[in-house]
Amino acid sequence: MFEYPFSIDYFWQSAAELQCVPPSIANLLFDQGSLTSLLKQQCQQFRVKVLSEKWVPATKSHIAIFNGDVQKVLCREVLLYCDDMPKVYAQSWITQAAYQVGVSGLGETPLGEVLFCDDSWLRSQLDVCTFQSGSTFSTLSRVHNEAAEQLYARRRVFTKSDAQVMVCEIFLPGE
Repeated sequence: MFEYPFSIDYFWQSAAELQCVPPSIANLLFDQGSLTSLLKQQCQQFRVKVLSEKWVPATKSHIAIFNGDVQKVLCREVLLYCDDMPKVYAQSWITQAAYQVGVSGLGETPLGEVLFCDDSWLRSQLDVCTFQSGSTFSTLSRVHNEAAEQLYARRRVFTKSDAQVMVCEIFLPGE
């Protein structure tokens, strides 16, 4: 039995529908460009820590999002650090076709650098959501000793021919 990544099947909505977002998170949450680039502008030292990278069976949610016959996906879980402070937890769901066209062997290279440096990757609109960290996000909250609070997340799908990557980013509390 393998350990499946914790669920990020939240109540996703279009970015235009989310109301009352604190200004401190809004510029990150709604930015249409590379989150990696944006974070690098806000700190002296940026780094990626890979938590896990494994092939898992596709769920019904993956099949619906990827609009295809997807049997398994590579789940890459990382933390994005700015000046040694974890700022973002990210789950990337990579189809086999995407893995074969260059989204493989990333190591500590940010996925955003690969996807945003190649104009042939088409980007979907951003979906966003809010949730309580103590409930659906309890695994990572316990790791970082965070109290339950409102957290914000965003996701989008990148498509290049048959290849697809869904990137979900959860903004961690801090400072």
